[in-house]
Amino acid sequence: MDSVMRIPILRLCLPLWVISVLGCATSIPAPEQNPDLNDAASIVRSAVPETLHIADEPFLPAPDINVAIFDVGPDAGETAAYMAVRKLESRLLPGLLREALVSSAQWGAVRVVPTVSPLAPVNIRATIVASDGRDLILDVRVSDITGAEWLALRLAYRETAPSDNLSDLSRIFHVVSNRMRDYWLSRTEVQRSSVISIADMLYARSLAPDVFSDYVDNTGPMLSLKRMPASNDPMLSRVKRIRNQEYLFCDAVDEQLGMLLERAGPTYYLWRQASIEQANWLDQYESMAASRSAGKGGGEFSRMQASYSAYRSYRIQEQALFELAEALDGESEPVVMTTEDAVITLEGTLDTQYATWRELLREIFLLEQGELQ
Repeated sequence: MDSVMRIPILRLCLPLWVISVLGCATSIPAPEQNPDLNDAASIVRSAVPETLHIADEPFLPAPDINVAIFDVGPDAGETAAYMAVRKLESRLLPGLLREALVSSAQWGAVRVVPTVSPLAPVNIRATIVASDGRDLILDVRVSDITGAEWLALRLAYRETAPSDNLSDLSRIFHVVSNRMRDYWLSRTEVQRSSVISIADMLYARSLAPDVFSDYVDNTGPMLSLKRMPASNDPMLSRVKRIRNQEYLFCDAVDEQLGMLLERAGPTYYLWRQASIEQANWLDQYESMAASRSAGKGGGEFSRMQASYSAYRSYRIQEQALFELAEALDGESEPVVMTTEDAVITLEGTLDTQYATWRELLREIFLLEQGELQ
Protein backbone atom coordinates (compact mmCIF):
# COMPACT_ATOMS: atom_id res chain seq x y z
CA MET A 1 0.00 0.00 0.00
CA ASP A 2 2.78 2.45 0.89
CA SER A 3 4.44 2.14 -2.52
CA VAL A 4 1.14 2.74 -4.32
CA MET A 5 0.46 5.99 -2.45
CA ARG A 6 3.92 7.53 -2.50
CA ILE A 7 3.75 9.26 -5.91
CA PRO A 8 0.54 11.30 -5.41
CA ILE A 9 1.62 12.30 -1.92
CA LEU A 10 4.93 13.73 -3.10
CA ARG A 11 3.36 15.48 -6.06
CA LEU A 12 0.58 17.18 -4.14
CA CYS A 13 2.62 18.20 -1.11
CA LEU A 14 4.94 20.45 -3.12
CA PRO A 15 2.50 23.39 -3.40
CA LEU A 16 1.93 23.20 0.37
CA TRP A 17 5.63 23.80 0.91
CA VAL A 18 5.42 26.80 -1.40
CA ILE A 19 2.53 28.17 0.68
CA SER A 20 4.50 27.76 3.91
CA VAL A 21 7.40 29.83 2.58
CA LEU A 22 5.11 32.85 2.24
CA GLY A 23 4.62 33.16 5.98
CA CYS A 24 1.47 33.46 8.01
CA ALA A 25 0.73 37.17 7.97
CA THR A 26 0.02 39.81 5.39
CA SER A 27 3.16 41.88 4.93
CA ILE A 28 4.37 44.81 2.84
CA PRO A 29 8.04 44.18 2.08
CA ALA A 30 10.39 47.13 1.68
CA PRO A 31 11.34 47.91 -1.92
CA GLU A 32 14.94 46.80 -1.42
CA GLN A 33 13.70 43.35 -0.38
CA ASN A 34 11.72 43.02 -3.59
CA PRO A 35 13.57 44.98 -6.27
CA ASP A 36 11.14 43.85 -8.95
CA LEU A 37 8.14 45.38 -7.16
CA ASN A 38 7.17 48.88 -6.12
CA ASP A 39 6.03 50.29 -2.79
CA ALA A 40 2.61 48.66 -3.10
CA ALA A 41 4.07 45.17 -3.33
CA SER A 42 2.85 42.70 -0.74
CA ILE A 43 2.06 39.11 -0.06
CA VAL A 44 -1.54 38.38 0.83
CA ARG A 45 -2.06 34.98 2.38
CA SER A 46 -5.48 34.13 3.71
CA ALA A 47 -8.17 31.49 3.86
CA VAL A 48 -10.73 34.24 4.59
CA PRO A 49 -11.00 36.72 1.68
CA GLU A 50 -11.50 40.42 2.29
CA THR A 51 -14.94 41.96 2.17
CA LEU A 52 -15.46 43.65 -1.18
CA HIS A 53 -15.92 47.40 -1.00
CA ILE A 54 -19.00 48.22 -3.08
CA ALA A 55 -19.47 51.84 -4.12
CA ASP A 56 -22.83 53.57 -4.28
CA GLU A 57 -21.58 54.96 -7.59
CA PRO A 58 -18.22 55.03 -9.41
CA PHE A 59 -15.73 57.64 -8.29
CA LEU A 60 -15.53 59.65 -11.53
CA PRO A 61 -13.83 59.58 -13.88
CA ALA A 62 -14.10 55.77 -13.79
CA PRO A 63 -11.49 54.10 -16.01
CA ASP A 64 -12.13 51.07 -18.19
CA ILE A 65 -10.06 48.03 -17.22
CA ASN A 66 -8.51 45.25 -19.29
CA VAL A 67 -7.98 41.90 -17.57
CA ALA A 68 -5.52 39.91 -19.68
CA ILE A 69 -5.81 36.14 -19.83
CA PHE A 70 -3.50 34.84 -17.10
CA ASP A 71 0.01 33.58 -17.78
CA VAL A 72 0.18 29.86 -17.05
CA GLY A 73 3.60 30.24 -15.42
CA PRO A 74 6.53 27.80 -15.63
CA ASP A 75 5.69 24.16 -16.32
CA ALA A 76 8.17 22.92 -13.68
CA GLY A 77 8.23 19.51 -15.32
CA GLU A 78 4.47 19.04 -15.10
CA THR A 79 2.71 16.52 -17.34
CA ALA A 80 0.80 17.60 -20.43
CA ALA A 81 -2.46 16.95 -18.56
CA TYR A 82 -1.51 19.27 -15.71
CA MET A 83 -0.43 22.00 -18.11
CA ALA A 84 -3.76 21.65 -19.94
CA VAL A 85 -5.52 22.23 -16.61
CA ARG A 86 -3.29 25.27 -16.00
CA LYS A 87 -4.25 26.68 -19.41
CA LEU A 88 -7.90 26.12 -18.58
CA GLU A 89 -7.45 27.99 -15.30
CA SER A 90 -5.72 30.83 -17.15
CA ARG A 91 -9.03 31.46 -18.93
CA LEU A 92 -11.45 30.73 -16.11
CA LEU A 93 -9.79 32.82 -13.39
CA PRO A 94 -9.74 36.15 -15.30
CA GLY A 95 -13.52 35.91 -15.57
CA LEU A 96 -13.75 35.56 -11.80
CA LEU A 97 -11.47 38.59 -11.33
CA ARG A 98 -13.68 40.52 -13.73
CA GLU A 99 -16.73 39.44 -11.71
CA ALA A 100 -15.22 40.91 -8.53
CA LEU A 101 -14.35 44.21 -10.24
CA VAL A 102 -17.81 44.57 -11.77
CA SER A 103 -19.48 43.73 -8.45
CA SER A 104 -17.56 46.56 -6.76
CA ALA A 105 -19.36 49.16 -8.94
CA GLN A 106 -16.11 51.18 -8.88
CA TRP A 107 -15.05 51.05 -12.49
CA GLY A 108 -16.03 51.64 -16.08
CA ALA A 109 -16.24 48.72 -18.50
CA VAL A 110 -14.21 45.69 -17.37
CA ARG A 111 -13.17 43.37 -20.20
CA VAL A 112 -11.23 40.12 -20.40
CA VAL A 113 -8.81 40.42 -23.33
CA PRO A 114 -6.25 38.06 -24.88
CA THR A 115 -3.39 40.43 -24.11
CA VAL A 116 -2.75 43.91 -22.74
CA SER A 117 -3.20 46.82 -25.14
CA PRO A 118 -3.83 50.59 -25.14
CA LEU A 119 -7.54 49.81 -25.47
CA ALA A 120 -8.14 50.64 -21.78
CA PRO A 121 -6.39 53.01 -19.34
CA VAL A 122 -5.78 50.24 -16.79
CA ASN A 123 -4.39 46.76 -17.43
CA ILE A 124 -4.23 43.77 -15.10
CA ARG A 125 -1.73 40.96 -15.62
CA ALA A 126 -1.51 37.80 -13.53
CA THR A 127 0.63 34.67 -13.45
CA ILE A 128 -0.44 31.34 -11.95
CA VAL A 129 2.46 30.41 -9.68
CA ALA A 130 0.91 27.25 -8.23
CA SER A 131 -2.48 25.57 -8.17
CA ASP A 132 -3.50 22.16 -6.88
CA GLY A 133 -7.22 22.63 -6.25
CA ARG A 134 -6.91 23.55 -2.58
CA ASP A 135 -4.02 26.03 -2.74
CA LEU A 136 -3.83 28.80 -5.31
CA ILE A 137 -0.90 31.22 -5.67
CA LEU A 138 -1.14 34.12 -8.11
CA ASP A 139 1.14 37.03 -8.90
CA VAL A 140 -1.05 40.01 -9.85
CA ARG A 141 0.13 43.33 -11.25
CA VAL A 142 -2.01 46.36 -12.02
CA SER A 143 -0.67 49.31 -13.99
CA ASP A 144 -2.08 52.15 -16.01
CA ILE A 145 -1.24 53.39 -19.46
CA THR A 146 1.19 56.04 -18.16
CA GLY A 147 3.51 53.34 -16.80
CA ALA A 148 2.49 53.83 -13.15
CA GLU A 149 2.25 50.54 -11.28
CA TRP A 150 -0.78 50.59 -8.99
CA LEU A 151 0.01 47.43 -7.10
CA ALA A 152 1.86 44.14 -7.25
CA LEU A 153 0.42 41.37 -5.10
CA ARG A 154 1.17 37.74 -4.48
CA LEU A 155 -2.14 36.11 -3.57
CA ALA A 156 -1.72 32.85 -1.65
CA TYR A 157 -5.15 31.42 -0.97
CA ARG A 158 -6.10 28.15 0.71
CA GLU A 159 -9.59 26.72 0.35
CA THR A 160 -10.44 25.29 3.77
CA ALA A 161 -13.86 23.86 2.91
CA PRO A 162 -15.80 23.19 -0.29
CA SER A 163 -17.69 26.29 -1.44
CA ASP A 164 -21.23 26.36 -2.74
CA ASN A 165 -20.23 27.22 -6.31
CA LEU A 166 -17.28 28.28 -8.44
CA SER A 167 -18.28 31.95 -8.33
CA ASP A 168 -17.33 31.97 -4.64
CA LEU A 169 -13.72 31.75 -5.81
CA SER A 170 -14.03 35.32 -7.11
CA ARG A 171 -13.81 36.45 -3.45
CA ILE A 172 -10.05 35.96 -3.50
CA PHE A 173 -9.90 38.93 -5.88
CA HIS A 174 -11.66 41.31 -3.49
CA VAL A 175 -8.26 42.48 -2.24
CA VAL A 176 -7.27 43.42 -5.80
CA SER A 177 -10.39 45.54 -6.33
CA ASN A 178 -10.11 47.14 -2.89
CA ARG A 179 -6.46 48.14 -3.32
CA MET A 180 -7.08 49.40 -6.84
CA ARG A 181 -9.82 51.58 -5.37
CA ASP A 182 -7.44 52.91 -2.70
CA TYR A 183 -4.87 53.83 -5.33
CA TRP A 184 -7.38 55.50 -7.67
CA LEU A 185 -8.88 57.56 -4.84
CA SER A 186 -5.39 58.71 -3.83
CA ARG A 187 -4.99 60.43 -7.21
CA THR A 188 -6.25 63.95 -7.84
CA GLU A 189 -9.07 64.54 -10.29
CA VAL A 190 -6.58 66.03 -12.75
CA GLN A 191 -4.35 62.95 -12.50
CA ARG A 192 -7.29 60.60 -13.02
CA SER A 193 -8.54 62.51 -16.05
CA SER A 194 -5.02 62.62 -17.48
CA VAL A 195 -4.68 58.82 -17.32
CA ILE A 196 -7.87 58.39 -19.33
CA SER A 197 -6.90 61.06 -21.88
CA ILE A 198 -3.44 59.55 -22.35
CA ALA A 199 -5.06 56.18 -23.05
CA ASP A 200 -7.22 57.82 -25.72
CA MET A 201 -4.18 59.41 -27.37
CA LEU A 202 -2.04 56.27 -27.23
CA TYR A 203 -4.79 54.27 -28.88
CA ALA A 204 -5.09 56.93 -31.58
CA ARG A 205 -1.30 56.90 -32.01
CA SER A 206 -1.34 53.12 -32.48
CA LEU A 207 -3.58 53.69 -35.52
CA ALA A 208 -1.97 56.84 -36.93
CA PRO A 209 1.42 57.55 -35.32
CA ASP A 210 2.21 60.41 -37.69
CA VAL A 211 -0.98 62.25 -36.78
CA PHE A 212 -1.10 61.63 -33.02
CA SER A 213 2.59 61.53 -32.08
CA ASP A 214 2.70 64.98 -30.47
CA TYR A 215 -0.03 64.68 -27.84
CA VAL A 216 1.81 62.59 -25.23
CA ASP A 217 5.22 63.33 -23.71
CA ASN A 218 7.29 60.18 -23.24
CA THR A 219 10.58 61.79 -22.22
CA GLY A 220 10.03 61.37 -18.47
CA PRO A 221 9.87 58.25 -16.30
CA MET A 222 6.12 58.12 -16.96
CA LEU A 223 3.99 59.35 -19.82
CA SER A 224 2.31 62.73 -19.48
CA LEU A 225 -0.31 64.57 -21.50
CA LYS A 226 0.85 67.53 -23.58
CA ARG A 227 -2.44 68.50 -25.19
CA MET A 228 -5.66 67.09 -26.67
CA PRO A 229 -7.08 67.49 -30.18
CA ALA A 230 -10.28 69.44 -30.66
CA SER A 231 -13.37 67.50 -29.61
CA ASN A 232 -14.80 67.86 -33.14
CA ASP A 233 -11.62 66.63 -34.87
CA PRO A 234 -12.86 64.29 -37.67
CA MET A 235 -9.78 62.08 -37.31
CA LEU A 236 -10.56 61.55 -33.63
CA SER A 237 -14.13 60.59 -34.53
CA ARG A 238 -12.83 57.84 -36.83
CA VAL A 239 -10.48 56.62 -34.09
CA LYS A 240 -13.44 56.29 -31.73
CA ARG A 241 -15.38 54.31 -34.33
CA ILE A 242 -12.46 51.91 -34.86
CA ARG A 243 -12.09 51.59 -31.10
CA ASN A 244 -15.74 50.63 -30.80
CA GLN A 245 -15.10 47.87 -33.35
CA GLU A 246 -12.31 46.55 -31.14
CA TYR A 247 -14.66 46.66 -28.16
CA LEU A 248 -17.03 44.43 -30.12
CA PHE A 249 -14.29 41.83 -30.51
CA CYS A 250 -13.59 41.94 -26.77
CA ASP A 251 -17.30 41.45 -26.13
CA ALA A 252 -17.18 38.37 -28.36
CA VAL A 253 -14.20 37.06 -26.38
CA ASP A 254 -16.13 37.68 -23.15
CA GLU A 255 -18.99 35.63 -24.55
CA GLN A 256 -16.62 32.79 -25.45
CA LEU A 257 -15.09 32.76 -21.99
CA GLY A 258 -18.56 32.83 -20.47
CA MET A 259 -19.47 29.73 -22.46
CA LEU A 260 -16.19 28.12 -21.38
CA LEU A 261 -17.11 28.78 -17.76
CA GLU A 262 -20.50 27.13 -18.31
CA ARG A 263 -18.91 24.14 -20.01
CA ALA A 264 -15.83 23.57 -17.88
CA GLY A 265 -16.79 25.34 -14.65
CA PRO A 266 -18.78 22.48 -13.06
CA THR A 267 -15.97 19.95 -13.66
CA TYR A 268 -13.34 22.39 -12.38
CA TYR A 269 -15.50 23.10 -9.32
CA LEU A 270 -15.89 19.37 -8.54
CA TRP A 271 -12.14 18.92 -8.91
CA ARG A 272 -11.51 21.69 -6.40
CA GLN A 273 -13.96 20.08 -3.96
CA ALA A 274 -12.32 16.69 -4.37
CA SER A 275 -8.88 18.28 -3.95
CA ILE A 276 -9.83 19.51 -0.48
CA GLU A 277 -11.06 16.03 0.47
CA GLN A 278 -7.87 14.53 -0.97
CA ALA A 279 -5.70 16.95 1.00
CA ASN A 280 -7.54 15.95 4.17
CA TRP A 281 -7.01 12.29 3.27
CA LEU A 282 -3.28 12.92 2.80
CA ASP A 283 -3.08 14.54 6.22
CA GLN A 284 -4.84 11.54 7.76
CA TYR A 285 -2.65 9.09 5.86
CA GLU A 286 0.55 10.70 7.09
CA SER A 287 -0.81 10.72 10.64
CA MET A 288 -1.73 7.02 10.37
CA ALA A 289 1.68 6.18 8.93
CA ALA A 290 3.35 7.91 11.86
CA SER A 291 1.10 6.05 14.30
CA ARG A 292 1.96 2.69 12.74
CA SER A 293 5.65 3.50 12.99
CA ALA A 294 5.13 4.17 16.70
CA GLY A 295 3.38 0.81 17.12
CA LYS A 296 -0.19 2.12 17.22
CA GLY A 297 -1.51 0.03 14.36
CA GLY A 298 -4.89 -1.69 14.05
CA GLY A 299 -7.69 0.80 14.65
CA GLU A 300 -5.84 3.69 13.05
CA PHE A 301 -5.26 1.72 9.86
CA SER A 302 -8.95 0.83 9.67
CA ARG A 303 -9.88 4.50 9.83
CA MET A 304 -7.36 5.21 7.09
CA GLN A 305 -9.07 2.63 4.87
CA ALA A 306 -12.42 4.31 5.53
CA SER A 307 -11.03 7.66 4.39
CA TYR A 308 -9.66 6.13 1.19
CA SER A 309 -12.95 6.95 -0.56
CA ALA A 310 -11.92 10.62 -0.48
CA TYR A 311 -8.78 9.73 -2.39
CA ARG A 312 -10.74 7.72 -4.98
CA SER A 313 -13.18 10.61 -5.42
CA TYR A 314 -10.28 12.97 -6.04
CA ARG A 315 -8.73 10.67 -8.64
CA ILE A 316 -12.05 10.37 -10.49
CA GLN A 317 -12.58 14.14 -10.59
CA GLU A 318 -8.94 14.71 -11.50
CA GLN A 319 -9.20 12.38 -14.47
CA ALA A 320 -12.44 14.02 -15.62
CA LEU A 321 -10.80 17.44 -15.45
CA PHE A 322 -7.70 16.21 -17.28
CA GLU A 323 -9.81 14.84 -20.11
CA LEU A 324 -11.89 18.01 -20.40
CA ALA A 325 -8.88 20.33 -20.19
CA GLU A 326 -6.98 18.39 -22.84
CA ALA A 327 -10.05 18.44 -25.11
CA LEU A 328 -10.30 22.23 -24.70
CA ASP A 329 -6.55 22.87 -24.91
CA GLY A 330 -5.93 25.43 -27.64
CA GLU A 331 -9.58 25.38 -28.66
CA SER A 332 -11.07 28.74 -29.63
CA GLU A 333 -14.33 29.21 -31.42
CA PRO A 334 -14.17 31.28 -34.63
CA VAL A 335 -15.29 34.86 -34.08
CA VAL A 336 -17.44 36.49 -36.76
CA MET A 337 -17.02 40.26 -36.98
CA THR A 338 -18.84 42.70 -39.26
CA THR A 339 -17.51 45.87 -40.82
CA GLU A 340 -19.33 48.28 -43.11
CA ASP A 341 -18.10 46.39 -46.18
CA ALA A 342 -17.60 42.79 -45.14
CA VAL A 343 -18.24 39.93 -42.73
CA ILE A 344 -14.95 38.54 -41.41
CA THR A 345 -14.41 35.19 -39.70
CA LEU A 346 -11.41 35.11 -37.36
CA GLU A 347 -9.89 31.72 -36.56
CA GLY A 348 -6.99 30.32 -34.54
CA THR A 349 -6.10 31.04 -30.93
CA LEU A 350 -7.55 34.08 -29.19
CA ASP A 351 -4.16 35.80 -29.43
CA THR A 352 -4.08 35.21 -33.17
CA GLN A 353 -7.66 36.36 -33.64
CA TYR A 354 -7.05 39.51 -31.63
CA ALA A 355 -3.85 40.40 -33.50
CA THR A 356 -5.55 39.77 -36.85
CA TRP A 357 -8.56 41.90 -35.97
CA ARG A 358 -6.44 44.79 -34.70
CA GLU A 359 -4.38 44.76 -37.89
CA LEU A 360 -7.54 44.72 -40.03
CA LEU A 361 -8.93 47.68 -38.11
CA ARG A 362 -5.69 49.58 -38.60
CA GLU A 363 -5.81 48.88 -42.35
CA ILE A 364 -9.41 50.09 -42.51
CA PHE A 365 -8.44 53.26 -40.67
CA LEU A 366 -5.52 53.95 -43.03
CA LEU A 367 -7.67 53.33 -46.10
CA GLU A 368 -10.30 55.76 -44.85
CA GLN A 369 -7.61 58.30 -44.05
CA GLY A 370 -6.22 58.02 -47.59
CA GLU A 371 -9.67 58.45 -49.12
CA LEU A 372 -10.28 61.63 -47.13
CA GLN A 373 -6.93 63.07 -48.08
